[in-house]
Amino acid sequence: MKKHGTLFLFCAVAAALAPTLLRCASAPASAPVSNLEKDKAVLMRTDAEFSRMAQTRGIGDAFATYAAEDATMMPMAENPAVGRAAIRREFEGTPAEVTLVWKPFSADVSRSSDLGYTLGTYEYRAPAADGKMTTRYGKYCTVWKKQPDGGWKWVVDIGNTSPAPK
Repeated sequence: MKKHGTLFLFCAVAAALAPTLLRCASAPASAPVSNLEKDKAVLMRTDAEFSRMAQTRGIGDAFATYAAEDATMMPMAENPAVGRAAIRREFEGTPAEVTLVWKPFSADVSRSSDLGYTLGTYEYRAPAADGKMTTRYGKYCTVWKKQPDGGWKWVVDIGNTSPAPK
């Protein structure tokens, strides 16, 4: 009887824990560290390619191309621009001589490898009221989301000014 009582107790505990164990077994495993490091490197390259596109195809085209459909840009001293069309409008009428160059210096990716962010610095050159080119410096944070095709699109972008580098 004692043997059957122990078996009964074991079965009762196993039955009670089964739903929890099944949830744990079916939960997505976090990415191995080597994959996370690879994703960080890909994210850094993606952000650098994004900056290069701004130089070759224009700032507005680059921001719209790399944005997720529902992305939110947080421009300084303005309301947020939400969605690709609104983001593209932010850059309409930008004079051809305006440049925005940025360089990421750090990236991180979630354990699930579906979200990440980059941090970096930028240099913005534009004509002042007197026609002379002026340069502003700043820093930024861009939040990225992995897409179904494995590529990355930014979902939130925010930057602010900084003193000139020393």
